[in-house]
This record gives sequence, structure tokens and C-alpha cells, in this order.
Amino acid sequence: MHFFSFFLTGQVLTQPIGYIESCFTGKNGTPRQPSICSLSRGCLRISKKIFNNPEHSLMGLQQFSHVWILFIFHKNGHLSWKAKVRPPRLNGEKTGVFSTRSPHRPNAIGLTLAKLDKVEGDTVYLSGIDMIQGTPVIDIKPYIAEYDSPRPTDSLKECLEGVTSQAEGGDVSSPVFQTKNSEHKKRSEQDDNTTFLDIDDNSVDKCDLSCKILDNVKVVLATANEPSFVEDTCSLPEFSSKRLVEEDIKNLKQSQDLPGHRNGSLSESQDKPDTCDSFVAKWVTESPVPRLTVRFTPHSQRELQQFKSSCEQGEPSFRFFQSVEEAKYAITKVLSADPRSVYRRNQCLDRLFYFSLDTIHITCWFGDGFAEVLKIQPVAEQAKTCGRLFTCRIAVPQV
Repeated sequence: MHFFSFFLTGQVLTQPIGYIESCFTGKNGTPRQPSICSLSRGCLRISKKIFNNPEHSLMGLQQFSHVWILFIFHKNGHLSWKAKVRPPRLNGEKTGVFSTRSPHRPNAIGLTLAKLDKVEGDTVYLSGIDMIQGTPVIDIKPYIAEYDSPRPTDSLKECLEGVTSQAEGGDVSSPVFQTKNSEHKKRSEQDDNTTFLDIDDNSVDKCDLSCKILDNVKVVLATANEPSFVEDTCSLPEFSSKRLVEEDIKNLKQSQDLPGHRNGSLSESQDKPDTCDSFVAKWVTESPVPRLTVRFTPHSQRELQQFKSSCEQGEPSFRFFQSVEEAKYAITKVLSADPRSVYRRNQCLDRLFYFSLDTIHITCWFGDGFAEVLKIQPVAEQAKTCGRLFTCRIAVPQV
């Protein structure tokens, strides 16, 4: 079947370009966002099933500091989804699935912005990730701030003030102004009776005509001491540049008098500002779930000290972390963001919490406003001694 036919039938063909090797071996304890732990590391090797020479596909990527990773939530556990979800950050309150980063979506596609540490051959080394071991990756794209990061925009009032100030004798030394002004004078001198925009030409539709005229408004206003070029050559009164500016200013003043507008911005009861600047929902920046204080018992700190960096000889050793300090920092960042689900927070207060990070297995418990690390073991040793990986009922330590 032709590739386009799959779109017509509601099917989309995707093939993983590779699989993540991550410091997170399971969902438990994996950060929900990549910005939570900057030292969480992983790598991605491009599959030879995609390219005969996979290293060629990464050529030039090292010129970028960050990359977008598109991946599949392959550990969702079920194929159903709901229109409303309960994100942990809302602590049980419901909101629309498309206003969240929930993995339980109609198409289980995830998006991560990761730091690109290095590129070696067919392998990309990343940090600041939130993907678990074996995550299928479907695409890599470079992060380009010029395109991907919203830039502050001037309000309509500020734009109009800038235009009118030029008309009143503003900065005429601007290269753009000088270029457009010289072109205007040259055309005027060649033939005063020749119109720059031939509105009778059937090949130019009205839409193109209006766009071209509006592009020349700044030139007309900047040369206010001369006869208006657009007004002299265009017989359509609605395209008068001065009239356009006057109407815009009038409309702006009227909009400022409308209910809900205060000093050019919307009232506090509304979420969206009156510009195109970036903003987010309040529950993201003002989460009802507080950050936790993280502490280590003396016993757990001694157990952590036994680990060696990946470049040192001896067992046990890290694979991704380069020192004990990095491992402790990563554990602290993961626990301070409270990785528990809403169910665990409310129904499993008397249970230990387990998760693995790099080659270490962490046992901890949560109290009122804090998390405490009780035990740290090598993953291999823990697998031999622990019969159950996730939860067991205990007597909660007294604070």
C-alpha cells in the first residue's frame, strides 16, 4: 500500500530509529519531566535497519547543544485512554488530556528536550532525560531557540507608536529606511504618472494588492514631508495608509475601554494576555504538590560511598554517573519532585518506595514534607535478595 494511503485509512507507519539506554531501568522513580534531573544520562544508537551508514544521519548534529527526542510510551500497560486525566502535579484533580504531558494518550507519543553531550559514530549521548531503558525513539530533531522558543512581542500600541514616531521625524538613518526611501524617490523621478502598483492588472488579485500596499505604509509614514506615494497612486480609498493608522489607533483606544482590559492587558480573571508571549497554566507554576526535603540516613550514605565511578576499577560501579556526588544529587532531585502517583500518596502511606537509578537500587519512605533514603544497594545484589521489587507493608518509622 502506498505510504499516503495509510493516512487516508487512519494508519501511520513508524519504525524506531533506535532504543534508549537509560540510567532509569523502570517507571518507578523516573522523572516526569527532563528538567527535574539534569544529570540523568542515557544514549541512543541509531539502528542499521534504518540506515546502512547510521553515523551519516548524525552528521552536523554536534553543532547543537540540545535536541528534541520523539519517543513511544511503550510501558503504558494498557491501550485505553480517557479524555480527562489526573496528573500527579494536580494531586487528583481532573483536566483535559491534551492540556497535560500524560503518557496515557490516544497516540502514546512522548517529547523530550535533552542536552546533547556528544556524538560518537552512530551513537548520541544525552543528559537531562526522562526516558526509561529500552524506550523506542522515532525521531531526533535539533533544538533551535530562534524557532522553538517564543519571543516577547510588542503590543499593538507600541508598534503603532513606533510607526507614528518615524512619521514625525524619527530615526531616518536606518538602513531599511534609507533603502526604501531611495527606491521611492527613484521611481517617482522616473515617471510621476506611472503607478508602482498596477491595480488594473488582472494577474494581481486584491489580496496581493493589499499586502503590497501595507508593506509600503512604513515608507509613506517615514517620508511624511513628501506627497504620499501610496495615496497618489492608488485609487482605492480604503487602502490609504494614514487612514489605516488612524483607524488602528482608534480601535486600540476603544479596546482599552472594554471590560476586562486594564492598561492594555486582560483582567486577572482571564488566563491569556493580550500578546503572543508564552504562558502556562497556573497549576504548572503553582502546583498544589509541594517540593520535598530529601535526607539520607547515615547507613544509606555509607552504602552509597562503596560505589565507584564508571572509569574506576572495582565493584560495584556506576555506568552513567561519574561520582558518588552526582549519584546523590540525582537521587535528591528525583525524590524532591515526589515521584509517587496520586494513588500512592493517598493510599500507600505505610509502604516503602523503591526505584532504581543507574546501577543502584534505592529504598526510601515519605513523611510529611520530606523523603528519607533508608537503603542503597547494587541492582544485581538487590535482585538476588529482594523477593518483591515494588512495595511491601511496614511499620512507618517514627519522626
